[in-house]
Amino acid sequence: MILLPLLCASYLLGAIPTGLLAGRLFGGVDVREVGSGNVGATNVARVVGKLPGLLVLLVDLGKGWLPVALLASFAASAGPGFPLASAKILLGMAAIAGHIWNPFLGLKGGRGVATSLGVLLGLDPRVALATFLVWLAAAWLTRYVSVASIAGALFAPFIMAFVGSPTLWVLGGIAIGIAVIARHRPNILRLLHGEEHRSAWFRLRWRKPEHRLGSGR
Repeated sequence: MILLPLLCASYLLGAIPTGLLAGRLFGGVDVREVGSGNVGATNVARVVGKLPGLLVLLVDLGKGWLPVALLASFAASAGPGFPLASAKILLGMAAIAGHIWNPFLGLKGGRGVATSLGVLLGLDPRVALATFLVWLAAAWLTRYVSVASIAGALFAPFIMAFVGSPTLWVLGGIAIGIAVIARHRPNILRLLHGEEHRSAWFRLRWRKPEHRLGSGR
């Protein structure tokens, strides 16, 4: 059955440690040891620079989009009775799982936000756009990427249901949202204690190394 190899391929694609590679390539640092210790685009932007952070963001988006937009068609064509819609959400969730529970990083990966947005883009660009607008509004109002990401994770399943997405997609959106929010537990604790740092993305300078462990996301 071709679905299983494609699920493994999607998982491994999602597990490409983009942030770790960018930190070493552009800054000569291990991003797990500086800033927030996270391997996501926001921490890369904080400790290495916004341009490397933007590159990580785009690649992580692609890690979610590729399995949904391209690989799913192979699974659906493997035989009758396997809907394309089911293949898309399953492969997308596998890519997100690879990013969050990264086998190359001891099952400790990123928050899964950009990869999840890439999955939504592959599923339905309308949902991806609406979710991004929710993220953008929350980020602009609060200046906290963590708050914006949690807001996007909460609203995405409702947006999917509103536009008439398949039930399996909505259920997948709920599961993805729970995983993303759970990965933000350290951020939530810092927010509750007033220790969360505001986003590096809203600073004017495009390169500002910050080698301090535990700051921001």
